[in-house]
Amino acid sequence: MHPEHRGTAESRQDYVPPDGDPYGEHTPDLPPETAERQELAQQLFDRELYEAAEPVMRDLLTDYERLLGSDHPMTVELYDALGHALYQRGLLPEAEALHREAHERSARLFGADAPDTLAYAHNLGAALVMGDEWEEGLALIGRTLEGRDAVLGPGHPDSLDTASLLGSVLFKAGDQQRGYELLNRAYTGYQQALGPDDLQTLAVGGNLVAALYTLGKRHEAGLLLVDILRHYARTLGIHHQLTLETQQRLRRMGWNVNINIT
Repeated sequence: MHPEHRGTAESRQDYVPPDGDPYGEHTPDLPPETAERQELAQQLFDRELYEAAEPVMRDLLTDYERLLGSDHPMTVELYDALGHALYQRGLLPEAEALHREAHERSARLFGADAPDTLAYAHNLGAALVMGDEWEEGLALIGRTLEGRDAVLGPGHPDSLDTASLLGSVLFKAGDQQRGYELLNRAYTGYQQALGPDDLQTLAVGGNLVAALYTLGKRHEAGLLLVDILRHYARTLGIHHQLTLETQQRLRRMGWNVNINIT
C-alpha cells in the first residue's frame, strides 16, 4: 500500500484519489477564510506533510459540513482524503472509519459502481487489510476490481491499481499463484497505459520481482529487476535513491550490474 513498501510482494497501492470532477461543473464559492484553508490543506497534503495537514483538514471538514452539507461530493471526498492523512500517520482505526464514511456516503448518493465510490472502496479495502481485517478487506477489494473492470475496463489505470493491490494482498495471504497473475496483469497493463518509465509501473514491477523470486523463478526475477534498474537510471538518474536501492537489491539476489547503463 505505501510507497516505502515498493519492492515487496506485500505492498498496497498508495492513496487513490477519485476520478473526474467530483464537484460538478465548478467548485462552489466559499468564504475567503474557507478558501484559504482549502488551499493550505491541499498544499500540505500534496507535499505529504500529513501531521501539519490534519488539523487544517479537520477544520475544513467542519466548514464543508456547515457550508456545503454532509452529502456534497467535496465533503465526501474530504472524508476520504483525511482518512489517508491519518493512515499515513499510522492512525489506522480512525483512518478506516473515515474511509468507510466516504465509501458509504458515496454509495448511497451516487451508487455502488460510481467511479468515485469505487475509488473510496479501494482505499477502504486497503485500510482494512493493513488493519488486519483480512476477510472484509479482501472481499471489498475483490468487488472493487470487478466493479472497476466492468465500469472502466480492465486496462484502465484505476482497474490496474486495484488489480495490483489485490495481487499483493493475495500473495501475502498465501494465494501466491493468483497473486502473481494479478501483479503480472497490473505490470503489463501499466506498461501499456502509463509507459515503461512511469514510477507506478516500476513500483509494481518491483512487487512482481518479489513474487517471481518467491515462486522460485529467480532468473526471471533477476532479468526483470535489471530492466527496472535501467528504467530507474534513465528516468531518475544513477544517483537517485530508488536507482541505488534497486541496484542493492540486485546484489542481494547475486546480480552484480553496473549502474551506469543506458
